[in-house]
Amino acid sequence: MVRWQNMKKTMKKLIESVIVFAGVIAILMSCNGNADTVKNTGPQRDTVIIKLMAFNPDTLSVNVGDTIVWINQDIVAHDISHFPDRAWHSDTLNPKDVFVKVIDDSSSYFCSIHPTMRGLVTLKK
Repeated sequence: MVRWQNMKKTMKKLIESVIVFAGVIAILMSCNGNADTVKNTGPQRDTVIIKLMAFNPDTLSVNVGDTIVWINQDIVAHDISHFPDRAWHSDTLNPKDVFVKVIDDSSSYFCSIHPTMRGLVTLKK
């Protein structure tokens, strides 16, 4: 009889443990599902690589306040200038130089040293 009571207590503890474990798993799974829907609401950073006489990517869609970093990985110097009036522009970027700009408006840009090189920044709506 004592043996049966001990086995009954052990089974009850085992069932309680399984229920607690299942609850913990359910909570963790619900937290993981929410992680996929969290959006980063702060400013973002995009990179444009200058290489083989081109901006890559040549078109970006960003939010006001985002930052674009242009990196010259070409073998010649370039610059980044607002098109058509050079309202904003970088200094000459020698190979490995970088230009950083916080975006406040849509604009076209080009390399004034090599005017066929063009790019576009648009604002997300």
